[in-house]
Amino acid sequence: MTIAYTTPEQPRVHSSFHLAMTWLPSALVMTIVWISFRPFTTQLDDVSAGAPGGGGGDIVNQIGFGILGLVCGWMLMSQASQQIRNALKNPVWFLVLAVLVLSVAIADSPGSAIRAMVFSIIVVFAAMTALAMPRTMDSMVLVLSSAAMAAVVFCYVAVFFVPSQGVHGSSGFESQHAGLWRGVYDHKNVAAYVMGAFAMIGLFCARNGRPVLGILLCVLSILFVINAGSKTVLGILPVAFATAGLAHWISWRPLKAFVILLPVAGLATATLGAVLYPPILEKLWEYIPGLSYTGRTDLWIFGLEYLQKTPWLGYGFESFWGTTRVTNLEQPIELNWDVRGIVHGHNSWLDAMIFFGIPGALVVGLALVVSPIVDYLRIPPTGNAGRLASLFMGIWIFTALGANLESFFFRRADPFWFCMLIAIIGLRITAHITVTQRRNAGRPIPMASNPPSAASV
Repeated sequence: MTIAYTTPEQPRVHSSFHLAMTWLPSALVMTIVWISFRPFTTQLDDVSAGAPGGGGGDIVNQIGFGILGLVCGWMLMSQASQQIRNALKNPVWFLVLAVLVLSVAIADSPGSAIRAMVFSIIVVFAAMTALAMPRTMDSMVLVLSSAAMAAVVFCYVAVFFVPSQGVHGSSGFESQHAGLWRGVYDHKNVAAYVMGAFAMIGLFCARNGRPVLGILLCVLSILFVINAGSKTVLGILPVAFATAGLAHWISWRPLKAFVILLPVAGLATATLGAVLYPPILEKLWEYIPGLSYTGRTDLWIFGLEYLQKTPWLGYGFESFWGTTRVTNLEQPIELNWDVRGIVHGHNSWLDAMIFFGIPGALVVGLALVVSPIVDYLRIPPTGNAGRLASLFMGIWIFTALGANLESFFFRRADPFWFCMLIAIIGLRITAHITVTQRRNAGRPIPMASNPPSAASV
């Protein structure tokens, strides 16, 4: 997707300042979301996962992200083309917004839930803005590579110069992670997943005009994953690479969709599906005795038991883990994890059902799974559009796989959630521009006082 927002009345200016302004604001927005406004705020070791820099409860981050939301809204309305804004009007996303509003209304603490929802929407605006501003393929490469490299550099600085922030300590809730890298993030798992996405961005940039920067970004990211001790990321990252690569070369759309969904559905079946249908777990135990996904199966059983009490509406947005209905419980003797100290269910789909109910989770699935795959199938595999589609689909597969083992949907400034948003919104914009240009191929550009911006893919 080479996007050129120029019209006959607005010739392209090739000044250094103009070129920088086509990518620098987007890169800054991405960097801020990936590292927060206070990346070096020391985190407590008893926090099991969360937003970067403590995203949600820090006053600096709250003010900063509030301002960021206003800036991004202004940029989308005044700087993005009408074509891009049309691409972002996905009816499915409005259904998700309705689900969020309903879940806030029934939440235990509506005020806190409203605040969480607002910050979640701000992050969506940030992803839209970051992808709407670049106007050439080179600008898009610069946006992705510079923002990802900036986040990687901050993480390495945290590891080597602020180890109390960058490395897990031996005290606290999860002392077994002592010595593992986490960079500017709350937990080594968050850091590892984000670095996995950065590795994908690095390879993409290396193949699209930035070989040195791209390879360096990929190597540094993989090295960080290794030192974070995440075997899961090292396992699913090659699967995402291979699946996206295979799908790129398949021309028959039904087979392409099947290939994309196969690993995601397979892991979903082997994780939450194995808890819902115990014979699957028993079969897995024949090959991997005692498999529990580091105790996650206990959490999933616990969460599903509570979901049965209110399956239609759930408990409301952010109204289960960490609330008194969980923290005031006596620790069940049969569970390996103390659920009273857990901040999420370590499965995005389980938490979606707990927060929004099963119908609401289905709407979320429509927006986060069905819609991006449909958009991907509309994009031709050739040219800039095809290369961008492969990157975004690779990131989407990676995040969709990770969703079976971690919870990050709608988690405000969670950097891995931001990675999924970039993939979904990137696919949406690329597909819309591709389809629009095909539809308008050969048609003369209408002359008007304010003609619409043109985008070439």
